[in-house]
Amino acid sequence: MLNTSLPQSATALDKGISLVSATVTGQADKWFFLGDADGADRALRADSCLIAPECGDTVLVCRGVTVGVTSVPYILAVLSRAHPSHGVLALPGGAAITAGGGKLAFTASEITMEGGQSVSVSAPQVEMKAVEADMQFVSLRTSIRDLRGVLGNVTTVAQSINSTVGRLLQKATNSFRWTENLDETRAGRMRLQVAERFHLKSKHTSMISEGQVKIDAEKIDLG
Repeated sequence: MLNTSLPQSATALDKGISLVSATVTGQADKWFFLGDADGADRALRADSCLIAPECGDTVLVCRGVTVGVTSVPYILAVLSRAHPSHGVLALPGGAAITAGGGKLAFTASEITMEGGQSVSVSAPQVEMKAVEADMQFVSLRTSIRDLRGVLGNVTTVAQSINSTVGRLLQKATNSFRWTENLDETRAGRMRLQVAERFHLKSKHTSMISEGQVKIDAEKIDLG
């Protein structure tokens, strides 16, 4: 067990300060219970000890530190871990970085990432979950091989949309479209099939065909 006093040149108030090693046996709130600490049965974690001690860890304890009118032992560092594959980096304000099993997790009320030039994320799989999201881009370029989406309500406001599609297939229960000025469709061939009633209404109608025009019905009313 390590028990080392500070150098003799320390001030008189620091003569009682010593360093010992101990094993963490438990925790209650901010207090850590210690075993084999040579007189110190519990201690607080010092702000400089970023790795949060856990049960079974061997820690370095500083005794004789006066806080107010009482002497409080502090854990300065974690010397060895009982579970080396797991650890929590405790930061001020309740934020923490957890590592375990090759995984890394950030925990905080707010997390901000700011890159002076760029921020790059590369992974075989990326998963994002949020109740609400706000994304703003001056210019956005995307390249997606396969896109599948399930959307509730979609509202889009755009000044201009240009799209080039090899094949477009749409299915809707009801479809409504309003065009304020011109609606033009150009196609090599066009077929319109309506299961029930087809109604066309306009102020002026022109049908021009360079070849044959055929109208076939059980009854035709003109005028």
